[in-house]
Amino acid sequence: MKDTIIGLFIGIAIAFLGVYLTGFSAAIAVPEQIGKILSGSSFIIWEVAVTQFLGYGVVTFLLLFFAVKFFKPNPWLIVLSALIACEAVLFIAYSSSYTIYIPHFLIVIGCAVLGAYLAVRQNSTSKAAAE
Repeated sequence: MKDTIIGLFIGIAIAFLGVYLTGFSAAIAVPEQIGKILSGSSFIIWEVAVTQFLGYGVVTFLLLFFAVKFFKPNPWLIVLSALIACEAVLFIAYSSSYTIYIPHFLIVIGCAVLGAYLAVRQNSTSKAAAE
């Protein structure tokens, strides 16, 4: 129960901080040389690497990494509840413009799993060193 509540709060924080920070990362101008290379459908690389990663990825990674590291809960329950809460909040708050956007899902899921995995790994390493 505690894990789910922690995940819900983290998911809400990811949703609102992600929207705020994505506004800034979307305003980053594409350098002219990169713009020539990434034209058309390959422009999705910029969207994933810059806009979504800086907007949602960093926040997701940091919040889940530190939550799993300090609270030592079931990490995968926190990840699952945070992802569901994040997408539910985004759907409720922006239902008129909410779409299923694959780069967003890839970044949020990838950074959430990576953050939880690294925190679990670091916790197990520090536990083994203490013994």
